[in-house]
Amino acid sequence: MKMLKVLLVILVMAAMAAPVVIAEDRLSLSGQMRVRGWTVDAGGDSTDSWADQRFRLGGKIAIAEGVSITFRTDITETKWGDDGSAFGAGRMGDTQQWDRAHLDLTKGIFHLRAGQQYVGLGLSQVANSQDAGLAIDVKTAIPFKAFVLLDDDNNDPDVNTVTVSSLVYDPITDTFTGDVTEDVTEGDNEADAFFYGMGISPKGDNYASDLFFAGYNDGADEEVYLFGADLTLDLEAIKLKGEVNFFTGDASAIADAMGTQLYLDASLAATDAATVGAQFYYAAAADSDEVQYIELGNDFNGWDPIMDVGTALDNEAIDYYDRPFDFTGTGSGLIGGRLYGNVKVNDATNFGASVAYLTPEDDDNTDVDSQTAFAAGVTYALMANTSLQAQVQYIDTDDDAGTDEVFAAGAGLFVNF
Repeated sequence: MKMLKVLLVILVMAAMAAPVVIAEDRLSLSGQMRVRGWTVDAGGDSTDSWADQRFRLGGKIAIAEGVSITFRTDITETKWGDDGSAFGAGRMGDTQQWDRAHLDLTKGIFHLRAGQQYVGLGLSQVANSQDAGLAIDVKTAIPFKAFVLLDDDNNDPDVNTVTVSSLVYDPITDTFTGDVTEDVTEGDNEADAFFYGMGISPKGDNYASDLFFAGYNDGADEEVYLFGADLTLDLEAIKLKGEVNFFTGDASAIADAMGTQLYLDASLAATDAATVGAQFYYAAAADSDEVQYIELGNDFNGWDPIMDVGTALDNEAIDYYDRPFDFTGTGSGLIGGRLYGNVKVNDATNFGASVAYLTPEDDDNTDVDSQTAFAAGVTYALMANTSLQAQVQYIDTDDDAGTDEVFAAGAGLFVNF
């Protein structure tokens, strides 16, 4: 009898293991584990230091020819000691997110992606979002792509609650007297909110370009459109690239949407190990009845060229403004430039540094006169697929109240697989 039980257990284990073995050939995994430390000193008593971590795991399951499923999750994405648990951060809750889960169908020149996914347009990903929807690519002589994401499903009716109170407090009896009436009314459904776009990508032997359009509506009064173009030229030792974007439409029922911005970059491979470059930025300021737009979508990818010195630490906890075109946050636009350089010190070590100067295109609506930003970073290949990285940043703001200084630094261990 005991022997029979043992045989049954072995058969059950074999039956459970067989699908795993079969699926293993169809499953490919990739990801990253990172552990980082940060410090930010904004002057006075506002110094803050902390550590965080994240385990990112992504996978692709090949179902059949031209059919696949992709997923990606971030696990234990939290500050150390910030989860309130005596047993670490691995208790789900806010420490894990599933940011991608989509199916892909490819047949001939057509590719369809459906589900939760990332989409982006332009060198700066000026239109980008991670959300649920549909995207299609057509691989012709001039590649074409289009997408539509459901930003907000507004099926729930509006509910307006009005409470009228005539309570009077009597201090002698320590009681309230009077009536309370509550009026609840149900309104009409709003339209759904969508983020959508399309573009073509002409390419040649030494150039690549994109022409694109995107739009966003919030289901009510916000209806914004983006038209953009970018170009990259590879002239061997010299590389040139640029992007121009134009926004129009309605920001609300009483304000227009606007935005004209330009980004140019020229770099030179001075030697086999050293590259130097310069960037120029321009963004028009908004008038009193306008709202300046600098991107469309939920901006999952972000874009922080001001502090980009070759590490994976910029545009993170010590980011600049994600996008510099409205660096004052007041719709005052931008005129600015940046110089940068990268040096491959040896096979394991890379060093980068930059300095940028930014000023509003129109300073009528801001106290900021200018900002100067410095950054330096180093990446060291510690072991196979493992790097030690560090970055320091300094921002000097000249405004009407005086000069504000912010120093920030970060360091981290990164393992990619």
